[in-house]
Amino acid sequence: MRKNSLFKIFLILHLAGRVFSAELRSVQAVYTPTPPKIDGFIEELWLSASPITDFYQRLPNTGELVSEKTEVYVLYDRDYLYIGFRCYDEPRRITAKELARDVSLGEDDRVQLIIDTFHDRRNAYWFQVGPRGSIGDALVSENGLAFNKEWDGLWDARATIHDQGWDAELIIPFKTLNFKPGLETWGLKIIRHIRRRLESAYWPEANLDTYTFQVSDAGMLTGLEGITKGIGIDVRPYAITGLEHHYGQRNKGQLNMGGDVFYRLTPGIKAALTINTDFAQTEVDSRQINLTRFNLLFPEKRGFFLDGANYFNFGNNADAANPYGKRNIPFFSRRVGLDDNREPIPIVWGLKFTGQAGRWNIGAQHMADKPGDNLRNLSVGRVTYNLGVQSYVGMIATNGNTLDSTGNQTLGFDFRLATSSFQGNKNAAFSAHVLKSNTEGLGGNDMAYGLDLSYPNDFLRLRLGHQMIGDNYRPGIGFVPRPGIRDYYGENYFGLRPKKWGLLRVETGAGINYITGLDNELQTRRIPVTPLGLEFRSGERAAFSGYHEIDRFEEDFAIFPKDSIFIPAGEYQYWRNMVLVQSALRRNLWGSVSYSWGAFYDGHRQEITLRTGYKVAVPIFIGVEYELNRVYLEGGDFSTSLYRLNADILFNPRITLTSFIQYDDVSETMGWQSRFRWILQPGNEVLLVWNSSLYEPAASDRFMIADHITRLKLNYNLRF
Repeated sequence: MRKNSLFKIFLILHLAGRVFSAELRSVQAVYTPTPPKIDGFIEELWLSASPITDFYQRLPNTGELVSEKTEVYVLYDRDYLYIGFRCYDEPRRITAKELARDVSLGEDDRVQLIIDTFHDRRNAYWFQVGPRGSIGDALVSENGLAFNKEWDGLWDARATIHDQGWDAELIIPFKTLNFKPGLETWGLKIIRHIRRRLESAYWPEANLDTYTFQVSDAGMLTGLEGITKGIGIDVRPYAITGLEHHYGQRNKGQLNMGGDVFYRLTPGIKAALTINTDFAQTEVDSRQINLTRFNLLFPEKRGFFLDGANYFNFGNNADAANPYGKRNIPFFSRRVGLDDNREPIPIVWGLKFTGQAGRWNIGAQHMADKPGDNLRNLSVGRVTYNLGVQSYVGMIATNGNTLDSTGNQTLGFDFRLATSSFQGNKNAAFSAHVLKSNTEGLGGNDMAYGLDLSYPNDFLRLRLGHQMIGDNYRPGIGFVPRPGIRDYYGENYFGLRPKKWGLLRVETGAGINYITGLDNELQTRRIPVTPLGLEFRSGERAAFSGYHEIDRFEEDFAIFPKDSIFIPAGEYQYWRNMVLVQSALRRNLWGSVSYSWGAFYDGHRQEITLRTGYKVAVPIFIGVEYELNRVYLEGGDFSTSLYRLNADILFNPRITLTSFIQYDDVSETMGWQSRFRWILQPGNEVLLVWNSSLYEPAASDRFMIADHITRLKLNYNLRF
């Protein structure tokens, strides 16, 4: 009976995924022999194209016309795609606080493009511009489910606020995009956000059950004739110099060079070679205080690994909305170029291939880093084959080990059946994967598998899943915080839109996560409940939630090693609650507070998190965060505090100075990073970075510098 039910699920999802809308909207790009001047003002030249004007709200009033008149023009020539926006509005009511490149514009007015250059309805480029010229980009995959915001393409835009609203002009080189020569029709989706109304208006029209950046329902951009991407070679050399100081040692100077080379092997596949890779410009990690029994996951932030990262997604971790997908990541690039203490080690060279060939999606990467005197070689290969409109079958293989010096290989297979037209316009997906590792000295119990069924829609959000991870399953370039388990999970949440009392959405629901050992004995059971979550049309939020947990373990758990505080082995049951209140982040001064309380193992725990941000003026931002834990246990009491400070000066969209300072009283050290970035033009930039750690000696009331590193880096780009 179960086999028949699963077969029906597969068949329904596969057939539903083959349904297309018969009413796809289209717009024709107009060839221009004279390129427009990209200065942020819509000039007369743009009027040679017929504007797109029929934008419809997805939020808050689904299906209604956009509240403010919007016009979009599309031009092109042999080398560039030009997009012009005229966004009518009252100038004083425009929300426009951000200037820097790649910052979140989620609380600003903005316009966004989704461009599906292969017209495969699952992968796309995403571009956005704010009213003051702040730009950002990303790679979209899995029909909008996966979103790689760290991708940095070479393109440009300008925007200007004027007495009728604001204009934006984008210039996107065809050399920046992968596309199939001769394909004259691309997918196109356009979005305008008016933040003070929480309004999102789409062309073509989008419903509440679509993903925010869904690709399959995009309209069509036609008429792209005679365009070229050139030879397809980018050479990006860098030069770096600086000083390095460690406590008790003399200052040490540095002078180094390296770079990356990119080459389009085919219209859809790009090769990237990196030599003597440097990540001086990478942002530091936000500190976390770990009060769990398992390792924490720190996200990848390095550009070389993030470029094309979507081609290496596998199994459950390909779904960014799956909160359980990070429990088994067979390839986690954060392992490369870092030692066991997350300190950088030299990356001597690396080679990567990413892209599409027909219905195949390909990702392959080899890196050689140097944790000691010898090179360490690390490789990964990932391929998927597209089935129907949104489904695929694929495999992954890795070779190498960042965990220790033993040899390691991992091999896995997965598939995904998905549709965005289930029951007409709903999203649904079923995925499964199986993995096996081979580690020297370990045999047996070295497999992992998982199943996941999701129905991620606006009114009803459902998920059911199961995964097993063997005791000896060890992906050498992956991340598995908890081996030797059977993991069952489910969630059921309802989203209501009452259209009264100033409410935008009300959410309520619950879930369960049931984890056993391979012997089926319970280890952890958590039941999260959200009786009430409120989102107001003004942008404010409030929520009350909680969870009941059972946790069993057979060895004492060092929860606070600094003071030798342990939790004895045994079984613990407790209930915790949390309240969250947050003002609208679009305001110049905003704040957020969360407070959680309740039992905690054999005692009690209180946690408070305070966040606030103040836009002193458009160019200046100050943000403060404070996290406090007070824990009372039979083995002893302790408290932890974590402070973070952001201070940014944004001179214009191309010249920025950002500073990030954080301190915690567990390590009793302060970290400080300041980054000055000057983008001369896309691909050419100057970076001045200061990284320092400070400590407070026991006999002193002020901080002392333990070490500091200063780097001046020059990046250049040659494009052919």
